[in-house]
Amino acid sequence: MLYRFTCIDEIYKNGEKLMKQNSTATTPEVPLHILLRRRREELSLFQTQIAEALHVSPECVGQWECGRRRMELSKLPRIAEALQLNAKELCAKALAEFHPSVYAVLFSHDATPTNIQQVPV
Repeated sequence: MLYRFTCIDEIYKNGEKLMKQNSTATTPEVPLHILLRRRREELSLFQTQIAEALHVSPECVGQWECGRRRMELSKLPRIAEALQLNAKELCAKALAEFHPSVYAVLFSHDATPTNIQQVPV
């Protein structure tokens, strides 16, 4: 059985969203859910095929692609493999969009590992 979902793309002008404000993206780049859908379509894959590779339902993939649901970060390497994307870049993009404070700590030029304190045992 094949499922087909439709989504409305966000409309951007000079990097600012004009419609559909439910995404957490704060950068002028394409939001992750749109990137995933576009890449799947470029590869001529169905949501069902992606769902089978990730052991989720086609409805779940549809919700990810519409921005109504976030994927688990642990699924990102398999998503990257299924869509032939760089896993590190995809994970970094997801962190930047969904967890900006974690992204800032990990990838900020100011963040240095020398300030990490050990937890008492």
